[in-house]
Amino acid sequence: MNVRVVSLVQKDLNASILRAVTGEEKAAVARAYPDGAVHNVLNVLLLRGNGVTALVDTGYDWSVGALDAALAQANLGRQDVTHVVVTHAHGDHVGGLTQDKKAVFPRATVLFSEKELAAWTDAEDAKSAPAGLSRMFESVADICAAYGERVRTFAPGTALFPELPGVQAVDEAGHTPGHVGVMIREEDRVFLFWSDLLHAFDAQQAMPSVSASFDMDPAAAARVREDLLNRARAEGWLVVGSHVPFTEPRVLK
Repeated sequence: MNVRVVSLVQKDLNASILRAVTGEEKAAVARAYPDGAVHNVLNVLLLRGNGVTALVDTGYDWSVGALDAALAQANLGRQDVTHVVVTHAHGDHVGGLTQDKKAVFPRATVLFSEKELAAWTDAEDAKSAPAGLSRMFESVADICAAYGERVRTFAPGTALFPELPGVQAVDEAGHTPGHVGVMIREEDRVFLFWSDLLHAFDAQQAMPSVSASFDMDPAAAARVREDLLNRARAEGWLVVGSHVPFTEPRVLK
């Protein structure tokens, strides 16, 4: 299986997004970001093997050109993508799935976790959603309309593709109701694309109790972050995320 991490854009964040509460947490954030800026790149994942050409997330609607360029570097086009795995429904992850309400990837099956799709297709919740969340309901509705029966769901812990049994989703609920990462097991190697488990790598990998303002359930996000970081260190996983200052997967120290 060929695994490629694709960096689409430089995306800096303000360190004020971090919900540091204790003095220790605030000190950790201040040390990590003395200028108040979190310098990140936005990564997506490209997987190829056994007839599967899959993207994990697609970036923003305005970064589709960068995604096209990355596909071209791999001698691929939009028509070659067989699957898109959605880690969660924020616009910087699903924005590249549609343009003018039409499917960007004409042959692709779009895979959501069961909880994530259920959360953003609940008609009653959509009616009462605040402005900050209403766009997520709208974008998921656009995706479902554009891809129709090619929108499918999965449960974390099961293989995402029958052809690639070593690829499965990891439950990371907290950031959103059905947020997932993608884990790849090949022989003695474990690789985790953790999506939005962290938004500020230097501070949060040292102090996982610090959540970000984007986390819908900060306590749950902190619990899963601490658990997965501990496991990654103990077992020597290769890791990378959507919002980190690096593209090449690394082992945590």
